[in-house]
Amino acid sequence: MEYAIFISKVGNLKYCDQSFSRLYFGNEFCQRLLPTLQELEEVLDFACSLDFTLVTPYVTDEGLVKLGSLFDLVLQRRPGSEVVFNDWGVFSILREQYPFFEPVMGRLLNKMKRGPRLMTVLDRIPEGTMEYFRSSNLSVPLFCRFLQENGVRRVEFDNVLQGIDSDFDGMELSLYMPFAYITTTRACLVNACDIPEKRELVGIFPCQQECQKYTFYLESEVMPVTLVRRGNTLFFKNEEIPQGLSRVGWLVVEPEIPI
Repeated sequence: MEYAIFISKVGNLKYCDQSFSRLYFGNEFCQRLLPTLQELEEVLDFACSLDFTLVTPYVTDEGLVKLGSLFDLVLQRRPGSEVVFNDWGVFSILREQYPFFEPVMGRLLNKMKRGPRLMTVLDRIPEGTMEYFRSSNLSVPLFCRFLQENGVRRVEFDNVLQGIDSDFDGMELSLYMPFAYITTTRACLVNACDIPEKRELVGIFPCQQECQKYTFYLESEVMPVTLVRRGNTLFFKNEEIPQGLSRVGWLVVEPEIPI
């Protein structure tokens, strides 16, 4: 197993040391948080001795345009780099316009059951149901074959509490730790959270990147772990390395919540 570090902002390059052989950079959850060309240049300069992976989110047409500029820069500087895609439209563009990149399917597309509340019922369900909760769409041979025929050899996974079925028809896995995402949305519930007159309002307001200032911790009797809300996404923290995942090629370390 090799070790990569995942940072979502330039300031977090401080966490990178000699224990990592690959640098992940970017954002999976919001196109408003995609790096600027200047930030990407700085990270590429820093990562000259490391393998490089650009991480991308689900996007609108506006986000596709911005990604195109980032792809062009990486193509110029590091043409053999990896790109993690979390949007099938992004995957299509990579396949058609940027064949020199290595495409990696992101964790937003592996469709596992992620909610920690699942852990409260695992001792009361049949073994077959347990196997289902540990599986994903990578358990479907036809889907794996589709990915392989289109140049995807590795997929990204969260360290979910119920464990993972690692028999994925020859696909290699990356495992993200310690922050596992539960769910995400374009309707950011942190938006305008610090404006008192909008406290009781629900809607879409101009983005002030409140996610870069505030983190919310949510606790409930029906949840076995604390939930962490950052911006438009819910996470939980799991620092226990699972056993028996023979196909995990990369352990992707998140020194901070990747938003």
